[in-house]
Amino acid sequence: MKDNAVVTFDFMIGFTIFIISFILVAAMIPHTLFSVQSSRIDFDAVAYRTGVILTEDPGMPASPVFPVWEQVSDPGDVIRIGLAVEQGSANILSKGKVDRFFEGGFFTYPDDHRRALLFGDYPYSCNVTLTMMDDHSIRSVGPPPPDLYGTVRRVVVVKEPSYLIVDGLVHSEFLVVENETPNQRFSVEVTMDQLLDRSVDPVFSIDPRTDLLQIEIRNFGEYLNVSAPHATLVQIIISRAGVPITYSAYSLWLDGEPATLPGELTDSLFFTLSPVPEPPWRSTDAIGITFVFDDDPPASLMTGTHLYDYQNATLPDPDKAILEVAVW
Repeated sequence: MKDNAVVTFDFMIGFTIFIISFILVAAMIPHTLFSVQSSRIDFDAVAYRTGVILTEDPGMPASPVFPVWEQVSDPGDVIRIGLAVEQGSANILSKGKVDRFFEGGFFTYPDDHRRALLFGDYPYSCNVTLTMMDDHSIRSVGPPPPDLYGTVRRVVVVKEPSYLIVDGLVHSEFLVVENETPNQRFSVEVTMDQLLDRSVDPVFSIDPRTDLLQIEIRNFGEYLNVSAPHATLVQIIISRAGVPITYSAYSLWLDGEPATLPGELTDSLFFTLSPVPEPPWRSTDAIGITFVFDDDPPASLMTGTHLYDYQNATLPDPDKAILEVAVW
């Protein structure tokens, strides 16, 4: 009887220890699983928020004078990175912003991305990948994600810059007759208030304050009445409201090669006017771009003024793409 009592007592002690251990283990397992699940949920939430910022926000520079972050020279002056063309243009990305964001050497990963894109006190890491649907080219920032990460995908379009084409087979602006008449000018006028019409779809809008303006003259030799057609471009005059100004943010290609002035051409001219952080023109100004060939003729000999507007400029379809954000 005494031995039975001892066995019963030992059994009770062992059973009690087992029950207590079981309760402790059972209590710990949900917390462990909850911790893993909570991290994944947090990663997904941050990835979603980051995707919204990139695709629906135009971003913000430190200076409120002209809020275009992609034109600043110091990444520290970028408060928030956003790729949208403008506020309210969800999933329509600016090509200038996309190029600057994925440009190697401007932002420092991960410091600038945590500061101006991910935010918060937790040191998240990220990978942002843009895959173009037409040619399947891929641009990426950040290392490949680990096994555990949150992600979001957005279908977007990347807005392409407009361009104005003047074709020598169609137009007759130039009439440069060798040794007989003064050589000519060719002018393009960009009317700001007409281009900044808010009723225009953001996908096809033209804003000289943020977008490239491209002018192409094709078949230039058709303008020239000479036996061996060629011309020398000696000057490019940029003006605001009819007054010439100093503006050097442009590039020039003659006959398919980068060129400086003076430059000789026989077939084609390609000119790109680039935006700057604080442009020298207001939203009501008219921008003039005049190409002067050989001697500068009197104003009365100016010919071939074209309007860079929605009727004459070519507005290419945007490029479709998939933007994927991974956060861990």
